[in-house]
Amino acid sequence: MKKRCILFLTVTMMVLIALPGAFAGGQAEDSDEKAPAEKVLTIGVDQEAVGLDPHIVTAFSSMRRIDLLYNRLVRLDENLKVVPDLAESWEIPDNLTYIFHLKQGVKFHNGRELTAEDVKYSFERILDPETGSPGRSYIALVEDIEVLDTYTVKLSLSSPLASLLDSLTSNNLSIVPQEEVEKHGNLQRVAVGTGPFMLEDWVPDNSMTMVKNPDYFVEGAPQLDKVIFRVIPEEGSLLSGVRSGELDIATINDGSIIRQAMNDSQITVKKKPGINVRTFGFNTTKEPFDDVRVRQAISMAIDRDEIVQMAEFGMGAPTGPIPVAATEWALPLSELPLTEPDYERAKKLLADAGYPNGFSFNIVCSSSYEGGLAVAQVIQDQLKNIGLDAKLDVVEWGVYINRWVKRDFQAMVELRGGSGEPDRFLYRTLHSTGGVNNFMFADDEADELLDRGRSQTVPEERKTTYDALQRLLSEKAPVIFLYSPNENHVLGPRVEGFKQVGNGNLYYITHTKVVD
Repeated sequence: MKKRCILFLTVTMMVLIALPGAFAGGQAEDSDEKAPAEKVLTIGVDQEAVGLDPHIVTAFSSMRRIDLLYNRLVRLDENLKVVPDLAESWEIPDNLTYIFHLKQGVKFHNGRELTAEDVKYSFERILDPETGSPGRSYIALVEDIEVLDTYTVKLSLSSPLASLLDSLTSNNLSIVPQEEVEKHGNLQRVAVGTGPFMLEDWVPDNSMTMVKNPDYFVEGAPQLDKVIFRVIPEEGSLLSGVRSGELDIATINDGSIIRQAMNDSQITVKKKPGINVRTFGFNTTKEPFDDVRVRQAISMAIDRDEIVQMAEFGMGAPTGPIPVAATEWALPLSELPLTEPDYERAKKLLADAGYPNGFSFNIVCSSSYEGGLAVAQVIQDQLKNIGLDAKLDVVEWGVYINRWVKRDFQAMVELRGGSGEPDRFLYRTLHSTGGVNNFMFADDEADELLDRGRSQTVPEERKTTYDALQRLLSEKAPVIFLYSPNENHVLGPRVEGFKQVGNGNLYYITHTKVVD
C-alpha cells in the first residue's frame, strides 16, 4: 500500500513539473513574461497641424509636431543657447565660412544613415525659390554648400551673416531625405526625419500618434514609448482633460484658464516669458493701408496694455519690433514713436489722408488662439475711438492659413515666431525680399538697415543699427507689434522632467518621463 502511495505521488509530481502553467510554477512564469506597461504621454492642443513638411510649413501647430520628428544641425536649449543637434561640432575659420562635423550613425526613420549629402540636399531645397520655404531668408547668403566628406559639410557665405547659427535652429532648416521627398512630392502628409519619435498614425482634426524611434542618436532617449497629440479646440476642455488624467500635458494660452489651473493643487502650471510676438498687420499694397498716415493713426489708437489684460488676462508683455524678452536688443516702448494712444493726433492723420469720417475694413482672424480672435475683438473696440469700423472676418483655421499664404487680407491678427536674434526675426518678416513679408512692405531705408545689421559682427555696431530699425518700423507701421505672450503648459501629476523653451518648442518631451 505504501509503495502504491509513493508511486502515485511520484507520478503526480512529475506531471505537475511537466505542465508549464500549473499552480505556483505557472504563476511565476506568467509573472516573468508579463510585458512592462507602455510609457505613453498624451498632449492636448487646440489646433490641428496643417502639414508636416519642415521646409514649407509656418504654423505653430505644425512646428510643435515637427519638434519631435526632425532635427537640425543645431538647436536651442531651455536657455535659448545654441547647442549641437545633428552637428557634433563646428568651426568658423572666418566670418564667411562655417564647417559642420556631423554625428555618425544617425538614421532617418526609413533606416538609412544621414550624411553630409542630406544636409546639402536639404539646404538646396530650402534655397530653391520653387519650394517656397520660409527658411530661405535664414540662409539666403549661403552661396555654396560643399560636402567635404561623409560627415562634414562646409557653408560658404557671400557676406557675413551674424545670425546664421541662431537661424540654423529653426525647424524650417530641418534635414530631410531626398528619396522621401521625391517619392511623395513633399512631406506634408508623411514624416521621415531623424527625430526621437516616428509618425505612426494621423487622424485629421482628432489625433496624431508618434512612437519611439529605437535608433535615436541620443543615448537613453526618448524616455517614452509613445506620444499622442489630441486636438481639443476648447481650452477649458484641455484643462478638464489634465484634471481627469486623460491628458498629461496641455498647451493652454487662455489666461483665464491658466488662472483656474494655478488654483488646482493636483496639477502644475509651467510659465515662461515667450519670444513669439502677437501682431496686427496690414497689406500695405491695398488702400487705404498703402498710406503711411492711415497706419500711423491706427498705431496711435492701439492700447497694448489693455489688449494684454483683456485678451491674455495679463499673461504677456507689451513689445515693439523685437520681442521684449530679447533684452539685449529690444528698445523699451517709451523710446519708440507712435506706441502710446493719442486719439486726437490719430484723427488728424486720418483727415489728412482723406478719411475725416473714418472708414470700414476687415480684420482676418480665426477662433483658435493662434488666429487671435480675442485680440481682434479688443482692437475692433479700440479703433472706434478714432472713428474706424473694423469688421471681423472670422474664418476657420485652414482658410486662415490659406489667406495668410496668399496675402489675401486688408488687415490680419497673427502670432509670429520670434527670436532673441533680431536678424532672424525681422529680416524674413519685413525685408522687401523676406520669405514671410506678408505685409508686402518694401522700404529702401528698412532694407538698408536690415542688410547692414545681418552683416555686422561687432555687437555695438549691430545694436546701433537695430535701434534705428526699431524706430523706423514703429514710425512706418507696416505692422503693429503688440505683445509677447507667455509660454504656458499645464502638467498632470504623472509628468516628470519636462522643460520649456521660450519659443514653444517641445524638444524636451524627448527627456520627459511618465510615472504611475
